[in-house]
Amino acid sequence: ILQPANLAGGELWHGGSYDFGTYPRGILLQSPEDWDGEYGTMSQARWVAEEGLRRMAGILEEGGGFERNPHVARAYLLGGFANRMLGELQCTGTVDGGPEVPHTEYFTRADSMFSRAIQVGGAAGVSDIVTAGYGGRASVRAWLGNWGPAVADAAQVPPGFQYDAIFSTNVGAVSNDLVFETTSRKEFTVFSTMWVPVTDDARVPWQIVYDASGQVEVGQDGETPFYQQLKYLDQDADIELTKGTEMLVLRAEERLRGGDIPGMVGFLNQARDVYGMDHVTAPTTTADAWEMMRFERYATLWMTGRRLHDMRRWDELGGAAADPFAVGRDLCFPISDEERRVNPNL
Repeated sequence: ILQPANLAGGELWHGGSYDFGTYPRGILLQSPEDWDGEYGTMSQARWVAEEGLRRMAGILEEGGGFERNPHVARAYLLGGFANRMLGELQCTGTVDGGPEVPHTEYFTRADSMFSRAIQVGGAAGVSDIVTAGYGGRASVRAWLGNWGPAVADAAQVPPGFQYDAIFSTNVGAVSNDLVFETTSRKEFTVFSTMWVPVTDDARVPWQIVYDASGQVEVGQDGETPFYQQLKYLDQDADIELTKGTEMLVLRAEERLRGGDIPGMVGFLNQARDVYGMDHVTAPTTTADAWEMMRFERYATLWMTGRRLHDMRRWDELGGAAADPFAVGRDLCFPISDEERRVNPNL
């Protein structure tokens, strides 16, 4: 899922042999059959968490064990993140074969699941799940327009905190396939992205790869320059689901939306401190402030598949917030062709 999401969001460019050429150009809606696997995988992740909770409730309910079980708390948390991903990537969606629903339905479901993760995690004494629940809930509450509760949740997440999706090389199904595609196969490249001029940002590490003769290596297509991402180096590299720096950037955006540019910069610099980076100075115009805001959030969440939704929500906000890169691009994915063929409600 991260591969097409990163391509569609402009975080990476396609330089390989796969049939992904439309995604980096922002063409997402014309071929819903191309989204069959990803829509199915995201829906499966949501269903497994939610169905798992229903089954655990039947086993653990007697004696109240369900309400203080750490595995229950984790299932709620992961169900929240699965719903958030659907909400961020889908134009509209479905739940368990039901009718078409707006993408915000997934954020509402995620809010409820994160709230339960916080509650059960607190009773079970699993502080990392509680903190991650606050981080996840902060994001979806912001996307639902509830910025006050969102920043209150975000303040519960320490700057250095990070909660990851765990990957492993034990079996291929749970390995970080993005690493293989950006190292061994050279399918995806930093070339032709906004990051090419950015060579000293700790959040966006990459390098130009040269062959033995000193020429820039090319991707799997035999012609696109291969600029290699260095954020994920091994196929067991974990990918962050929420983190403290994301929460600081979220709080910065809330300040900017209220017209408080110095307040925005204060939170951005707190996030930059975590990475040991120099501080930025406050812009003098709203347009420059939004340009800074977009850059800082994109860098903080680089290659996590989150930029596409940022472009979408800022495009909906309009004005200085809108990213010029988003013009003329599809900013969400369709319900898959497979779902439409088998779902009687569609």
